[in-house]
Amino acid sequence: MNKTIRALLLALSLACLMLLAGCAKKAPELVTSPTEAPQAAASAASEAPQTAAPSVTPEEQRAILEANRPLWAFTESWESPWFYTFTDLDHNGRQEVIAASTQGTGIFTYAHFYEVKADFSGIENVYRDDPALEGPDDWPEIVTDALSFYYDEAADRYWYVCEGVTRDGVAHHYYAWYALCLKDGSARWERLAEKNVDWDENGAEHVECRDAAGNPIPPEDYDSAVGDRFAGLEKRALRLEWTQVDIPMDNQPSVPDEPAQPETPPAPAAPADPGVRVTKNPSSEAIAIGGRTWFIAHADNGAAPTWLLQSPDGQRYSLADAMAANPGLTLEALPEDTLAVGNVPLSLNGWGVIARFNGPGGYVDTEPAFLFVGDYVNAYKSVIDGYRAAYVNGRQDDIGYLFDNHLSEMAAYSAGVGYALKDLDKNGVPELLIAGIDPVYPEYQKAIYDVYTLDGGVPTQVAVSMARKRYALRTDGSLFWEGAGGASYAYFVVERVKGKSVEQTEKLFTDLTADGQIAWYSRMGGLEDASPSNSTALTEAQFQTRVAELESTIYLPPLTKIA
Repeated sequence: MNKTIRALLLALSLACLMLLAGCAKKAPELVTSPTEAPQAAASAASEAPQTAAPSVTPEEQRAILEANRPLWAFTESWESPWFYTFTDLDHNGRQEVIAASTQGTGIFTYAHFYEVKADFSGIENVYRDDPALEGPDDWPEIVTDALSFYYDEAADRYWYVCEGVTRDGVAHHYYAWYALCLKDGSARWERLAEKNVDWDENGAEHVECRDAAGNPIPPEDYDSAVGDRFAGLEKRALRLEWTQVDIPMDNQPSVPDEPAQPETPPAPAAPADPGVRVTKNPSSEAIAIGGRTWFIAHADNGAAPTWLLQSPDGQRYSLADAMAANPGLTLEALPEDTLAVGNVPLSLNGWGVIARFNGPGGYVDTEPAFLFVGDYVNAYKSVIDGYRAAYVNGRQDDIGYLFDNHLSEMAAYSAGVGYALKDLDKNGVPELLIAGIDPVYPEYQKAIYDVYTLDGGVPTQVAVSMARKRYALRTDGSLFWEGAGGASYAYFVVERVKGKSVEQTEKLFTDLTADGQIAWYSRMGGLEDASPSNSTALTEAQFQTRVAELESTIYLPPLTKIA
């Protein structure tokens, strides 16, 4: 067999392995976009080292990565939780692992990036600290469901795009677009543009943007920096399956000559079945500085709860330690599973409240409820008052009135309406979510009518539901909407709030074939122009299974009644 034929067979084998790795439903697993150019996969495979035997499957390579887990795993409790994913960014047939931890109010992302060696004898570090980035080893926020990328066929390079965010206090935020390229065993980031946002003492926003060379540019050029850099290249997306790892607090070693960290009140280790079932999680609250509020939680088979507070960097505090860390704050555990919180300082913004219930076999912690310290209800007052007026005046059934006042037409399908505050894009400012109370139709039970954010302190509509496009909230903070354009055209879309807009990350849709039959498709990223020609064909069963998976994580947060 000559070398040309052997190389061709090797390329085809590796291409098939990568395709199987992208389509198999296993966790943790990389699922690649079906829009990947065939010639790109073949080119990458043809350049794979000749030592890369086709018998070394992606699963076997992941076993090599797992065997070397101590090299890339995070171990300190302050790094918890952290995430990892297996992938093949350079399409050379050798698997990589990316482990990442995003921590603190400054939103610093630390990452480890290793690839299987060419001879499969172990793994090697393909990325090292680069102080030229936001800070030493501060990565852009790469833990995302879908990673946009561009393939440069001429250079045979894949560029993966992320936006980095760093906060230097509440009054200064730094943003930057980066593109990651892995080639010949070495990964590097290219910074495309940066944006600095400052707020003065009067709350006025000041924005300064620069290009990759450091030259001043208008904000619109920052927004288009990615498209400009990769003009002429097709935008595609990689779907990443991340596995979360939580490190127990007792893994944190003591550090001599440093102040001791606040300790979580002692409690027995929770067994698989502690015999306690939480029936009510506490609800997040927005409160003015110096204000007072209450948190309530309930559980079956549990004693009175022990209350804990959690700082934005993940550290948990007893009530006494939390008051010591936030001077002036008052915390008091009351009967009926209630925690009273008083004289709330600005320093408590973004902290979580957790109730721990002890039962016959251990304990269970509730989901954290968060404190948004600031007059956010008043900031969104115009939107809340608009919905209240529609119901008070009996105009919620008047579609024309709703449209004229920028209210969701979904208000016509529920007896009442309420709101919740959730920080969907993790920028420290909660979004306002409007939803129905006692909707007319069962399928509207978990619908989110409206989503607003604050842009320079002004409420700005991010997403709105219509009768043929209904939004809902998923447990990971993403938005999910389903819509229809007729009996043959259905849409199921995942979006993430990003600033004052949304970015689509996944789309499932149906279309008609040339002979009039319904066909099912999926596409990751770049979804506005999704069509059968640039999407993946699915079977009806695959389509319905994925829709069910997305819908299984939909929930409605606790609402404060408006009307």
